[in-house]
Amino acid sequence: MKNSPNSFNAMKRIISVLLTLIMLALPLASTFTASAATYKEKLKSEGFPESYIDDLTVLHKKYPEWSFKAYKTGVSLSAAVNGERSAHRNQIIEKSYDSKYFCSCSKCKKNGSYVTPYSGCYCASEWAVKHFMDPRNWLDEKHIFQFESNKYNAEHTQSGVEAIIKNTWMKKANISYVNTEGKTVYYTDSSGNKLKYSKAIMNAAKAYDVSAYYIASRIVKEVGATKPSASGTVGTKKPFTGIYNYYSIGATSGGMSGLEWASGFLLASKDTTMYSKYDSSTGKRSGTKTSINSGQRMVYIGTYGKNYKVKLYSGSYTTNGAVGYIRKSALRTTYFNYGRPWTSPQKTIAGGAAYLSDKYLQYQYTNYFEKFNLNKSSGMLYSHEYMQNVDAPSHEAVSRYNAYSNANQLSEKKTFYIPVFTDMGAAETQPSQSGSSQSPGSTTVTGLKVKGTNLTYIKIAWKGVSGAEKYYIKIQNVTKGSTFSKTVTTNSARLNGLTKGNVYKIWVRAYKGGKWKKYSSPVRARCKPPKQKITAISSTGRGLIKTSWKKKKGVAGYQLVYARDKSFKNVVAKKNIKASSASYTGRNFTKGVTYYVRVRSYIKFRGKKYYGKYSAVKSVKSK
Repeated sequence: MKNSPNSFNAMKRIISVLLTLIMLALPLASTFTASAATYKEKLKSEGFPESYIDDLTVLHKKYPEWSFKAYKTGVSLSAAVNGERSAHRNQIIEKSYDSKYFCSCSKCKKNGSYVTPYSGCYCASEWAVKHFMDPRNWLDEKHIFQFESNKYNAEHTQSGVEAIIKNTWMKKANISYVNTEGKTVYYTDSSGNKLKYSKAIMNAAKAYDVSAYYIASRIVKEVGATKPSASGTVGTKKPFTGIYNYYSIGATSGGMSGLEWASGFLLASKDTTMYSKYDSSTGKRSGTKTSINSGQRMVYIGTYGKNYKVKLYSGSYTTNGAVGYIRKSALRTTYFNYGRPWTSPQKTIAGGAAYLSDKYLQYQYTNYFEKFNLNKSSGMLYSHEYMQNVDAPSHEAVSRYNAYSNANQLSEKKTFYIPVFTDMGAAETQPSQSGSSQSPGSTTVTGLKVKGTNLTYIKIAWKGVSGAEKYYIKIQNVTKGSTFSKTVTTNSARLNGLTKGNVYKIWVRAYKGGKWKKYSSPVRARCKPPKQKITAISSTGRGLIKTSWKKKKGVAGYQLVYARDKSFKNVVAKKNIKASSASYTGRNFTKGVTYYVRVRSYIKFRGKKYYGKYSAVKSVKSK
């Protein structure tokens, strides 16, 4: 059959349109390629080594308004690591990490056990410090925020702050606290209005030229919890009643030393006298007299005319000291700066912002620099560091990313100051933790699955890559924002030392032919109880059914479910049992009816129940 002239002309028009689209697409493709190549050259010209380029180019493609600045440290990475580790206790890491993150030198590991310099932490190993200091491990869209400036950003919003503090007692809450007299009150401004924690953070950021998201992230990192339980947040730690320290500034030996710092180190500058009473109408003191020696420590309670009301205490924080009134002129108030004493949450939020602005933002203006001071101009290389936990910058970076994400501000202009060491010409030797593939390859791990979970471990397995020498597993604690790793030679692994209730995201990649290949797609799992097992079931008559199961350590309890069918569509009862029990006798079951029973254990995490897998179903006929 021949084509008609009309159909032939129509086909010509279609071909013409297609050719036009192809011609239009070709310059666009070449423009993009040229643009990417040009941007890579731009990064190189600004001082970034080759091993930074690919990841920064990927970020630029997704966020073209982001700007990356190379901060040339003038020192090698190995020298910087040695400098940071001149005192091992200055580099700590949480116990939940893998053992390769812990220092095992003779001072940090004794008699087979790691030394605990601070509660819940060990000294970090040389590898761990190097890992967290190497910027190339953190050039993904979340962790890169540890390199963002901590100076004031007018684009930050109160809703962004709320996103950072959402898992704490501060979420959408007005400031409520225990004052220096031991009474619970709400903070109110000069007009009598209550103030939200998030608004107090925004006010402090603007007043002291500090990033609001930085302030919020720092507070969450130091004292964030679902309830105000840290020493610096409760206001009831005697003798420092009504004193707060949300930043843990000065907490060199624990929470109490931080409260003493926040109280302003008030003491008698000379021998003087304290009186037990004060008359506000006359301005005179009276009552019991107490002789006070020069150097006597005391904590501020209130101001009364020319006097301070104080409580005495000793160097060991003895809490039964006398209370009275002392002339201001007889007291040392040298450390009543930065708004100290911090007698309310609002004062600690504002005062801490003032302190950080004054002490850190000139030279240590990113979270990374606050932890690893590489600025020679500060005159305090490898010292004057705000925090000791090596993963703090990466943790706080995730909080800031979440704030931007929740406020829909990720695509806006941002500047990142990324350190470059003198010995970083080649790609990193350790696998990247960032989630990007810095050593490209064509063989990707597939079939990654979670094979089982427990309270403190997750089992995974994947399809083996032919010829792979080893596999690198990256494990991100989604709940805490921290990351660690494990290397194995098999295509399965048990990831130990995890935290009950926490969610983990896991990737795997293969090492083959001298290169690390691309990461697999990730899997997620929560550390919760494994599958339960019923050990015995019987009916003892009178409508009683007794079920016994294998007891599990660390669970909050068990749940028994009874049904009249194997598929449990017709459930007749559910019963929660306390964790100390390993059996339960149910009552009032109908004689002659077969019942099907299964059991599972559960944990409680942040107020919610998380259940393990049900046991195999057992059945019994009621007698």
